[in-house]
Amino acid sequence: MNIEQYDSSQLWLNEIHQLLPLKINSLDNYFLLTRQAEVYYYNNLQQLGLQESRRGLLMAEALKDSILLADSYNFLGLFYMNIDSAARSVAFYKKGLLYTKQPPNPPQYLSLSKPHHLHGNLGRLILKWGNMIAPYIHNYISLEKATEIKWDRGIAVGYASLGDVYMAISKADSALNNYSKGVTVAIHSLDLDVALICYSGMAQAHYQLNQAGEMRRSLDSGFSLLHTNPNINRFYALVFLNTAIDIYRKQGQSTELVKAMELKLAIEKSNIDGNNRQIQTILNAGMENEKHILSLQVEEAERKQELANTRLMLAMIGITFLVIGFLVYRYFQNQKIAVSKIRQKISQDLHDDIGASLSSLQIYGTIAEQSLSSNPDKAIEMVNKISSQSKEIMENMNDIVWSMKSGGSSNTSFEIKIKNYASGLLADGNIAFTYNIMPNADAVITGITARKNILLIAKEAMNNIAKYSKAKMAGLSLYTENKDLIMIIEDDGIGFDEGAALAMGWKIWNREQRS
Repeated sequence: MNIEQYDSSQLWLNEIHQLLPLKINSLDNYFLLTRQAEVYYYNNLQQLGLQESRRGLLMAEALKDSILLADSYNFLGLFYMNIDSAARSVAFYKKGLLYTKQPPNPPQYLSLSKPHHLHGNLGRLILKWGNMIAPYIHNYISLEKATEIKWDRGIAVGYASLGDVYMAISKADSALNNYSKGVTVAIHSLDLDVALICYSGMAQAHYQLNQAGEMRRSLDSGFSLLHTNPNINRFYALVFLNTAIDIYRKQGQSTELVKAMELKLAIEKSNIDGNNRQIQTILNAGMENEKHILSLQVEEAERKQELANTRLMLAMIGITFLVIGFLVYRYFQNQKIAVSKIRQKISQDLHDDIGASLSSLQIYGTIAEQSLSSNPDKAIEMVNKISSQSKEIMENMNDIVWSMKSGGSSNTSFEIKIKNYASGLLADGNIAFTYNIMPNADAVITGITARKNILLIAKEAMNNIAKYSKAKMAGLSLYTENKDLIMIIEDDGIGFDEGAALAMGWKIWNREQRS
C-alpha cells in the first residue's frame, strides 16, 4: 500500500472516530485502534503505533477474544522490533502464536494478523541474532501458511524472508532463487513494496555471485518502481536505497551513488514532512475526538445522575408508601386489638351478669317450688319474678349483641332501638314520648363501648322517668355539636333532689361513669 492510501486511511479513521466515540470494549473499537496502529506503522510512527497497540491488547483481553489477542501481540511485536527492543518483541510474537489460527474467521472480523505474519515476523527478528535454523523454520512455516490460504503478499514476503536467511549463510544462489520467486508473485499481486525488497535482495545476491550485469538490472528494476510509483512505502524504499548505496560505494560508481543518495535524502525529507503533516492531522483529530468523547461522557454522567436521582426519588416514595402502609396496618391492628379487648370485657360482663341472674332464677324457682302447696300466692309471685328477670336477661343480651355490631351490620338502628324501648316502657304509665335523633347516628356512634353506654344511659333515664317522675310527657334528643355528641333526656315530672337521690341509693353515678 502506498503513502497516499495510508493518508486517506487516516482521514477515514478520523471520520470513524466520530461514529464510535466512546471508549468502550467492542469489536468495532478494537478494529479502529489496530487500523490506526497499522497506519502509524507504515508511516514509521513507531511510538504512536505502540501506544495504540497497547490499548488494543487491553481491549482484546477484556473481550477475551483469541483472534484479537493474536493480532494485538503481532502488532506489539512489530513496534518493539522497530524500536530495537528485540527481547520484548520475541515474547509478544510467541504469545501471539499461542492464539493465532488459520482463516477463515467469522464474518464479523476484518482482515487481521494471521499465522504466516507471526511466523514471518519472528523469523526475520531472530535472524539478526545469528541463529540460522530457527529463522529458516519460522520463515518456511510462514510461506507454507500463506500458500495454504493463497495469500499472495504473504507468499511474496515468505520467499523474500527465506532469501534473507540464505544470504545470511552465504548461499547466494538459493537466496536469488527465492527472491526471484518473491518478485514474480509481488508484481502479479501489485505488492510493489515487497517487489522492491526482493529487487534489493536480488542485487545483493548478484553482487556476491559477481554477476555485475544482473546486479545492475535488479537495481534498475527497483529504481524504475520508485520512479513510476513515487508514493511507494517509504520504509521499504529506504531499505532498497541503502542496499543500492552500499553496492555503488563498494563498486566506486560515484554517479549512481550520488543519485541514490539524493533520492534517499528526498525520500527522507518527504518522509519527515509527511510525518509532520500526519502527526499534525493525528493530533488535531485526537484533540477533537477527545473533546467529543469528554462531551459525551459528561452527558452520559448527567444522564446517569438524573437516572440515579429518579431512582432515589422512587425509592423514597416507595419507602414512604411502605411506612404509611405499615402505620395504617398498625392502626387497624390496634383497632382490632382494642375491639377485641372491649368485646372480651363485654363478654366477661355478660357472663357475670347472666351468672348472677341464673343464680337468682334458681333461687326464685326453689322458693316457688317450696311455696307451691303451702303458699300459692308466694309461688305465683316467684314465677312472675322469674318471668320478669328472664325477660330482662334476654333484653340485656340483645342490647350487648346490638352494641357489638356496627351500624351498617345491625338490622336495628339506634333510633328504632330507643323508640321500641320507650314506647313499651312509657306507654304503660300514659307518658307521651317524643324523640329527635340525628339521621346518621349509627354512622357517628361506631364504638362498641359508646353504643353500649349511650343505650344504657337512655334506658336508665327512661326507667327513672317511668318509675319516679309522675310525668305526662318525656323527650330525647341526640345530635352533634362542634364534634361533641350531645344527648338530652327531659320530662315534665316532679324532678328530684340529687343529694336526696344519692342518699336513697339512686345510681346517678352509673350515668356519669358511662357518659
